[in-house]
Amino acid sequence: MKRLPPSYRASPEAVRQLAHELRRYRDRTELSVASLAAKSGYSRSSWHRYFGGRVLPPWEAVDALGRLAGADRGRLRVMWEAAADAWAETRSLREASASDSIDAPARREDASGGRRALSSPTGRRGGHSSERRRVAAAGVVLGVVIFLAVMVAFGYRSHRVGSDGPPPGAPPGAPAWPWALDRKAAGSRTGCGAAGCPGLDPYRHGCDRDAVTVHRLRAAGRTLSLRWSPSCGASWAEVQPAQGTSQLRIATDDGTQHTAAAGAAWTLTIPEGPGGTRAVVVADGHQLGVSQFDSWLDPVSDGNGTK
Repeated sequence: MKRLPPSYRASPEAVRQLAHELRRYRDRTELSVASLAAKSGYSRSSWHRYFGGRVLPPWEAVDALGRLAGADRGRLRVMWEAAADAWAETRSLREASASDSIDAPARREDASGGRRALSSPTGRRGGHSSERRRVAAAGVVLGVVIFLAVMVAFGYRSHRVGSDGPPPGAPPGAPAWPWALDRKAAGSRTGCGAAGCPGLDPYRHGCDRDAVTVHRLRAAGRTLSLRWSPSCGASWAEVQPAQGTSQLRIATDDGTQHTAAAGAAWTLTIPEGPGGTRAVVVADGHQLGVSQFDSWLDPVSDGNGTK
C-alpha cells in the first residue's frame, strides 16, 4: 500500500476527508491529471497537492471537479467549508505555538529561593501565552459553531435564498446559498432556448453539469464517449487521451455535424438527443465509433479517416 506523506497525516481530518472525496470524483470522471488540469484551469502540480491533502484547494477548483463528476454541489460546498474552517483553525494554532516559542521570556534562577522567575518587565507568569491559548480555544469553538450552523442551513433549506448574496468563493453569477441543485426545476436550458445549444463548448456553457455518458468505447488505447446533457438538449463527443487523434466528430442522422481540431478532447454541441447522434474519432490507423446502442472499430486507409 502506498504510504501517505507526513503532510497528509498532519492535515486536519476535514481536509483529509475532502481530499479523499476529490480522489473519488477524479476516479469517477476517468480523467488523467493532465486532462483534469486542462479542463479545470488548475495545474497538474496543484491537483497533486489537492489530492494528497497537503493544501486546502480553492472552492473554484473543487467546484470544477465536482461538475465534471456530476457531484452533489450543495454537499460538496458543505464539505469544503468544513475543511476551510478546520484548515484556518489549525493554521491559527500553529502560528500561536510558534509565537509562544519565539516570544517566551527568558527564565533565570532565583539565587535566594531556587525558584524560577520570569524576566518579563511586568513580572506576570505566562500572561501573554495564556491569553493566546484562550484566543485559540475561542477560535476552535467558534469554528465548530459555524460548521454546525452551515449543516443546519443545508439540511432545512432556509427560506432566505437570495437575501444574503452568494457565499465567498462562489462562481460568478451564482445565486445565494443554498443553491438550487435541480437546474430543470428553474425552467432553464442554460440560456440556449427551446432549440437547444447548437455549436457551443459544453464545458464553457455548463452543459457538463448534468451530462451523462450515453455510450463509451475503449479501444486502440483511447476512450471515446457519446455525451448528452438534458438541460442543454445537446450531445457532443469526447476522447481521452486526445493526443495523436484526429477527426473527432459528432454527427446526426440528417447530416449535421461538428468536427474538432486534431488533438482536441471534445467537440462542440449538437442540439439532438442521443438516439439520433453518433461520435467518431481516428486514432492509430483506426476509426472508433459509438452511437446509443452500437460501437465499432474499423481500419482506415488514410489520415482523413476514410476507409
